[in-house]
Amino acid sequence: MTSKSWLISGLLAATLLAAWPHWLWMVRRSSDGSDDPWGIVALLTLVALIYIDKDKLRAPQASALSATALCMITATAMWGWLPPIIATAFALIGISMLIANLLPANRKLMPLLTLAILSLPLVASLNFYLGYPLRWFCAQSTSVILSWLGTDTTPAGASLWWNGKTILIDAPCAGIAMLWIGLYFGALFSYLNNARTLRTCINLGLASTLVIIANVLRNTLLFYKESGMVHLPHWTHEAIGLVIFALFVPSVYFVCHAMQTKEAT
Repeated sequence: MTSKSWLISGLLAATLLAAWPHWLWMVRRSSDGSDDPWGIVALLTLVALIYIDKDKLRAPQASALSATALCMITATAMWGWLPPIIATAFALIGISMLIANLLPANRKLMPLLTLAILSLPLVASLNFYLGYPLRWFCAQSTSVILSWLGTDTTPAGASLWWNGKTILIDAPCAGIAMLWIGLYFGALFSYLNNARTLRTCINLGLASTLVIIANVLRNTLLFYKESGMVHLPHWTHEAIGLVIFALFVPSVYFVCHAMQTKEAT
């Protein structure tokens, strides 16, 4: 190993070691059954992206080291005082700043940082804070679309009232998993396209909007099955979601890649 390789390895090891309680908490939280372990996918993606550019790593600048040290000190100071997820987020911000400065200059911080934050055990928290608002929005939007299609329904909270029946939009239909996946692909495609901070934020916003639209469409289609208007096998509930998902991912790629290519030209 060259002296540069030893320097980079030492900096990464020291930074990771400085926040070992945070990483231990992530492992325990991801494996205790209280949350869906989606963060492992984002974490493995980060490792893979760094590995791809391992031969192009460079020595970090002093400013990046200072910013990393400040984040790690903040994360350590927060530990035990604030919720672990917040303290760990600061530790991930610090390690992301260091990694972004080690990678080639065309690799940008914002996509890396987004993937790092997505590696946190977030799904349960997103369900708690965003689950009902998204279900309410889906009920309202689905009712409007159904009325356009000639079926009058009445939204009631996170459900639809039709023909004396209550059609519930349950927690899985809130679209939290799809929202996480949308942010993941938005960050990944932004990284692969070397998107800057503003472009990455736009990509993430568009991906989130596409997720909400796709989820409203899914719930609209599911209404016909769950209401009994159309008799379909039980497995079609998941199949409809998979079809919508298959249409959704290419649309995220389009807004992250094709639109940025158009801007560049």
